[in-house]
Amino acid sequence: MNRLEKDVIRMELQTGQLISIVANLNERILELENNANNKNTFFVNNIREKRTPENT
Repeated sequence: MNRLEKDVIRMELQTGQLISIVANLNERILELENNANNKNTFFVNNIREKRTPENT
């Protein structure tokens, strides 16, 4: 196997690793967005529960 073939194999492995990293980051971003949405919903619901007729 010559140097060019080795470089191609190395680049293919690195590309696979980068794809995996990006996929993991995308998954984490979705988790964080879902958590943020859940917290915002909880916050809004919590405020609504605390309101009294004289405050609205």
